[in-house]
Amino acid sequence: MGETGERPRNLPVQERAVLTRDRILQAATEVITQEGVSSLTLDKVAARAGVSKGGFLYHFGSKDALIIGLLNQVMGVLDNELNVLAEGIDSKRGAFALAYLDYVREPTQAATDTAVSILAAAAVDDDLLDSTRATFQRWQNRLRHDDGVEDVQALLARIVGDGLWLIDLFGLAPPTAEERRKVLDLVSNMITAHGAASKVAGSAE
Repeated sequence: MGETGERPRNLPVQERAVLTRDRILQAATEVITQEGVSSLTLDKVAARAGVSKGGFLYHFGSKDALIIGLLNQVMGVLDNELNVLAEGIDSKRGAFALAYLDYVREPTQAATDTAVSILAAAAVDDDLLDSTRATFQRWQNRLRHDDGVEDVQALLARIVGDGLWLIDLFGLAPPTAEERRKVLDLVSNMITAHGAASKVAGSAE
């Protein structure tokens, strides 16, 4: 694969470096998806990305660094998408919990890429998942402190969201589209109904 067409020479050095780094991460995801985690080697990823071994090591000095880069990229995408969903919800009460549920109403590429990276990290070294654990803990804390959402409802939203994500990923006796909708609507309605009840109670006082 030639680099001239994919990395224009007239771009600033820093921008070219970002494009090359992104291309390496995409190549790594493709190797894992198409050939499995055991096939993830630096040489194979470098060849697929169209960069030299030295160019690869400039961006990622080891396989561990590559996997951490994958995790940071896809978790960042997922975090951003959750924030966008939350901002688009009219009611700010329980917005993040509702966004967490809405995210899994349909399978997304971000969820798939996240799973690929997490599984790759776990297969190589469980310690590489530390940053991912921190992200999930931050989401859990945000769910628990989402305005008007009780702890048990926040936990339920996360369990349902994460559960459907894993069901989709591994094809674990997936529910029908109708069952999926009913479950998500049930939990969403619990959250919004509680918020409405709290508002009425506050007005009565």
